[in-house]
Amino acid sequence: MAGSTPNSTTKQGLRALRANLGNAWRNDRRMVFKSITAWILFSGIIVVFIFLGNTPQQMGVSTGGTAASVNGQIVSIAEFSEQVELMGRDPRFAQLQQFGGDFAAQMIRSQAIQALIDQRLLGQNLGKMGWETADAYVRDAIAEIPAFQEDGRFSKTRYLGYLQATRQSPGEFEEKLRRQLGANRAARTFSAALRPLAIEPEIVGNIEDRKANVEAISIPTESLVLKDGVTAADTTAFLATESSKAKVKSYFDSHKADFTQAERAKVRHVLVRAEKGNADSIAAAKAKAEAIAAEIKAGADFAKVAKEKSDDPGSKADGGLIDFFARGSMVPEFETYAFSAKPGEISTPIQTDFGFHVIRVEERKPATSQTLEEAQDDIAQILISQERSREEVAALEKSLVAGDVAAVQAFVTRHKLMWTETGAFPLSSEELPKVGGGDEAVSTAFRLTAEKPYAPRLVRRGPEALLLKYRAVPKELNPVATKAAAGKGKPGAGTESPEFKFESTASRRIDEAFGQWMDGLRKSAEISVSPEVGARTAAAGPQ
Repeated sequence: MAGSTPNSTTKQGLRALRANLGNAWRNDRRMVFKSITAWILFSGIIVVFIFLGNTPQQMGVSTGGTAASVNGQIVSIAEFSEQVELMGRDPRFAQLQQFGGDFAAQMIRSQAIQALIDQRLLGQNLGKMGWETADAYVRDAIAEIPAFQEDGRFSKTRYLGYLQATRQSPGEFEEKLRRQLGANRAARTFSAALRPLAIEPEIVGNIEDRKANVEAISIPTESLVLKDGVTAADTTAFLATESSKAKVKSYFDSHKADFTQAERAKVRHVLVRAEKGNADSIAAAKAKAEAIAAEIKAGADFAKVAKEKSDDPGSKADGGLIDFFARGSMVPEFETYAFSAKPGEISTPIQTDFGFHVIRVEERKPATSQTLEEAQDDIAQILISQERSREEVAALEKSLVAGDVAAVQAFVTRHKLMWTETGAFPLSSEELPKVGGGDEAVSTAFRLTAEKPYAPRLVRRGPEALLLKYRAVPKELNPVATKAAAGKGKPGAGTESPEFKFESTASRRIDEAFGQWMDGLRKSAEISVSPEVGARTAAAGPQ
């Protein structure tokens, strides 16, 4: 169980750690730790196993035990191990090695447990401030995680495969994500409240009253010009030069997965969950699964049975259907049957860590691959499309800088792009409603005015970019404007957005203010760190 206070050895270790940090800073190495804490708490979604491609077992993570307790809420050893593994692989922490391996390992572990404690504190306090993260927002965030997408769209198969591989339930994963999203919002609100604005005195006390509204277009920067518009003559001309052929080969070599399709299987299944290690639960689940298998073999409709009796929330609504997936996506026992049984056969109950599965293979597709010669025309179309798209986007950006409204409108019309109105949103928003874009998009939106409606630059987000245009906030949705009209204040965002005046001290002021707030939360909380973790981190409690 968790310890309550640091012992003398731990205190000495902590003092030594702080001394090492002080020496590092005095030796002009400040960039080593710049924004480390902010990154841990407020980077994008941290899903360690997605990006590392590992399961907890492959990483040697133990699943039992308590690393820390925060007001009675547990931080598990497994979570602590995940965080240490993630941070240890990040290049920003690799720089710590210059101070010695033991110091680097100790610092990473200390930062990891502190980050998890702070996340718990934030999660417990954000609800009190009215900053709860809605279920719909969590669902949208999951759908936007690149690792869960296939051909640019959310893939339930990939999502479920990840949950199975990492032994997580949807609820566990979503709660972890909810904590991260809540932390991001807290950071955004502090950042918004403390940036030095021309009207700062009027808005510091009522940050949430400030509203903006914009129209946005999401521009696919690499595929704006569709490859379908590339003619055979264009392709032939492109492939006529040696430099273009080299580009085609380079693309083929670096995108071989796009031209190779692994063997895939599509199945239906019914899951009967069993409590791991509980003999009675396992026996009962097996008996129920056997009855379900007999029912289906006797002629019952598989999809109907799955909807009524399956314990798998991810596929139950679809009649137990798991669409085409490749090897490595499912637990071994499930996968072995999916890639060996004849299509149409009904399995006997197959036991996995989740319980017992009754499976029917719907269809399998064999592995396929294209040669360079077979793929070159298609690749040429892609490269031509990308080049033309970049040229069009570059021309748009020049028009935005020049303030050429007519050219911008012509671009929108030529490419048949549609505007999406976000609706009113506060300065503390993490992204623009309906279109995303993160902090940069929110900051840009609050700079727009009726006199200069177009953002002077695009907001980049991977293979897409957002074009933003000012829209007035309806008066009934804009408390600041309403107060101004009543003679109770000066106009703010939503009537005429002020120019942001960023200063070199802004980041420091934000960090200091947030740090003071977090210190207050820590002092009023009951926090303990287990002796084992405390010994490894030189901290038996948050410092």
